Amino acid sequence: MKIVTNNPMVQEQMLNIGKIDYIEGSYDQVLDKVKTLIIKEKLSLVSHPLSGSIKPNETYYKTIFISETTSQYIDIESLEYIESAIAVYEKFIKNKQRPNWSLAVLNDFAFVDFSIAQSTLDRMGVTR
Repeated sequence: MKIVTNNPMVQEQMLNIGKIDYIEGSYDQVLDKVKTLIIKEKLSLVSHPLSGSIKPNETYYKTIFISETTSQYIDIESLEYIESAIAVYEKFIKNKQRPNWSLAVLNDFAFVDFSIAQSTLDRMGVTR
């Protein structure tokens, strides 16, 4: 499994789960990277790109799990999901920009995203 994240807590705590593709950037850059991997490397989503009930403009961090196995074909369903997630992100950001959050708030967001990622792994039966 490959982990695409911009969350430093996920990067630090999930090293033994799979290869981490750490993005030093924002939520939308994580989505864009996953889309690129789906198209260029023919990878598939393992977790939904909009997991959790947090709106894209209400958090900074995002973690998405994708397959490491490659196919000769693009996974159309994964591509549709990630394109839909990008459209949702753009809609929410257009309607309400993110504020400049303090470090304490960013740390809270990192913890929430980490918890969602850990819960996803637990449901898949993956242990850390």
